[in-house]
Amino acid sequence: MLIVDDVLVSDELIDKCFCCDLAVCKGMCCVEGDAGAPLRPEEVGDLSEYYPVFRKYMSDEGIAVVEAASEPVVLNGWGEFETPLLGNGKDCVFVCHEGDTAMCAIEKAFLNGEIPFRKPISCYLYPIRASKVGKYTALNFHHWDICQCACTKGEELKLPAYRFLKEPLERAFGHEWYEKLCNLVENPNQE
Repeated sequence: MLIVDDVLVSDELIDKCFCCDLAVCKGMCCVEGDAGAPLRPEEVGDLSEYYPVFRKYMSDEGIAVVEAASEPVVLNGWGEFETPLLGNGKDCVFVCHEGDTAMCAIEKAFLNGEIPFRKPISCYLYPIRASKVGKYTALNFHHWDICQCACTKGEELKLPAYRFLKEPLERAFGHEWYEKLCNLVENPNQE
């Protein structure tokens, strides 16, 4: 494990290769699961503010769930905000489909230059799962069989997970933090 400022970085994020392969997985990480994506407090406001913009990319079923609740977020059993689901173990409400591939309506609005953020950071960081450990944030590699194709593609490209996830790591922790991480990984004997 590496410690970069107040962040604990699992060795797997350094050693394991990863590169999303939507052509194979079809975006199943947005469709399967039993809970929505965890949200930071500032993301709750962002989703509410920009919902009218990315709403047009959502499914009718997703819109109905959000509008029945009067907001695009839900509180989970631990009192934390997350993205709503269409039902238990179903799609995130923000899923939109392009052919047989699940995409994110929020990300689609971002890619079209309509909103200033790509998607919730917990989604953007995936397969990293962040958790609090005392004063630290711990970053761990989440293993999920639907992402095996991403591990295979990453191995073929020799692309470590921390390199594939450069943009979301910089969004979450800053450019300087990411440079420190790279320096620790790539120059381990340097003081």
